[in-house]
This record gives sequence, C-alpha cells and structure tokens, in this order.
Amino acid sequence: MFHGIESKIFDDPEFKEDSVRELVLAPIFIKLGYHPNGSTRITRSKTLHNPFIRVGTRNHPVTTIPDYTIYVDNKPVFVLDAKGPKEDVLKHDHIQQAYSYSIHPEIRCEEFGLCNGREIAIFNTSQIEPLLHLKFDDFESRWTEIEKYLSPKYLAKPILRKFSPDFGLALKRMGFNKNTGIHLLKTRLNLFAKIDETLMTASANADMGFGDHCVSFDFHPDLLPLIVSGLPEPLGELFINALNRTPFQAAAGLVIELDLKVTLGEITQGQSETFVPLIINEIQASRFNPSEIDNDPNDIPSFVFKLRDNFKIKTEHKND
Repeated sequence: MFHGIESKIFDDPEFKEDSVRELVLAPIFIKLGYHPNGSTRITRSKTLHNPFIRVGTRNHPVTTIPDYTIYVDNKPVFVLDAKGPKEDVLKHDHIQQAYSYSIHPEIRCEEFGLCNGREIAIFNTSQIEPLLHLKFDDFESRWTEIEKYLSPKYLAKPILRKFSPDFGLALKRMGFNKNTGIHLLKTRLNLFAKIDETLMTASANADMGFGDHCVSFDFHPDLLPLIVSGLPEPLGELFINALNRTPFQAAAGLVIELDLKVTLGEITQGQSETFVPLIINEIQASRFNPSEIDNDPNDIPSFVFKLRDNFKIKTEHKND
C-alpha cells in the first residue's frame, strides 16, 4: 500500500508534512474508498466561516484548520490533521487544536485524529485517551483496526465497532471460494437458531489465528442430531427441543465442540453488517467440552435456553 516506504524515511529532514499527506495518508484514504466528491468524501483544509468557538462569554479562536474533513452521507464525521514526522501526535497543543475544530458548530463530529507518518492517533471528543494509537510499521498488519475507526460504515455507525469482523468474509478476501473444502477442528459453538424447516445457523466468537472474529455456520436441520451427539443424555434432547419451540434459539455456551468440514456460503447482508456463512457439509466429530469460560461469549437474552445452565443444574442435583 505504501510502495516500499520504510519507517526510516521519517528521519530524512526532507520528508515533511506534505510527504506525509501524499505518501502515507493518501494511500490510506484511497484504500478506505474515499473520493474528493460525492456523499462519502474528503474535503481538504475546510475553512470555517466563523473561526472560533464560544466558551462561556468568550470566543476561543480555532487557530489550526485540519487537513482533512471526512463526510459520510454529506455529514462531517471525522477530521484529521497531518503533521511532519518531527511533531508529536500526542502533544497536548496539537490534540487541543484538532479537538477545537472537531467541536466547532460548523463541524460537530465526535472523532478526530492526527498523523505524522510515524504514528496515527485517533480520539473521541468525550475521552482523554486515544481510541487507537499505531506506529507506521503496524499500519498494514493491523489494517482492520484502521478500517474500524476510519472507514465510512464505522464512522456512520460507530456501534458496529463492537462487532468482531466476520471470519467467512475474511476467508473470501484471502481468495477462498465456494469450492474450497475447509477443515475446522475443535470448533466450539454458542448461539443456535432455526431459520426455517431447511436451514439452521450457529455462531461463535473465536480467535481464528489472526485476531478475534465472528463465525457463522449454516446447516440443514438433519445434521442437528450429529452436532449434539457428543452431549451426555439428556442434554442433546433438551437442546433439540429448545430449537423446535419459540423463540427457536438456544445457546450452547461453547459446550458443543466439533470437527467440521465446511465451504463458503454466499455473501449475505445482515441487519447491521455483511457476512459470509460457512456451510457445514460434514460433522467429523462431536464432543462435550464443559471447561469453564471467563464470561458469557454473547449477551444472550434471558428467554433463550442456555445449555450451560442446564448442565450446571444437573451436576448440582447429581452431587446432592
């Protein structure tokens, strides 16, 4: 993305703020999908009609105009100020200047950032500590974090940042296709749901080797008995019964552990995000794994059947 630029370039006295804009920030914004016009765009050095903010009875001047104002759906959502490599992006005065601009009545965006090439720091107007602070050498390896704070969909709906990235979509971006057979071992599932008479789905949050991801699995209901076959009696029967009655959901609590053969499904647009489900083609093994977890992997509503709760109850009765 940066055409062979190495971090040592920032020690060159000729590498100044304009180089940061052209060689570091421009590639980032291009990859994020921004344009100079349209509803999702970047405006350079937007001048304020009234370059001050009113604090009490005094006008506080806005002395710095950040280099970039990002618009999503024609609304300013983020400002970013470029600095030369010798400038500190965490310096109080620099942060204060960008903050003053972001809260100006003509802008009013909740987030702002600074980048000197060496580092990028992103802030929320309601917090002191940065939301994200990365060094240049980590820009590409931690690109998903930059996307999470600077891409249009997350700036338009910051609540989406609470969702882990989708594993199926990550595999598709890596070049996997629908004909690729994928073997997943020791896969622990959590929330199951019955969609209709021909489709069920299950999900879990997991570290898939390159960061936490949300994984969605689609399968035919005929596979459900095999999926729960590793559970001790009568937990498997209780779980199946829960999925066959309202609300047609059940939480396995990562107790069900499977060895699977899957393929990629179709790109699917959910209520808040796009994902690619993994289609379960074969259950190679099913095990009961009641090992403790630090906390519930999802916020499961109280009306949803929880397999782990039932297992605890039966264990307590057995010990009485």
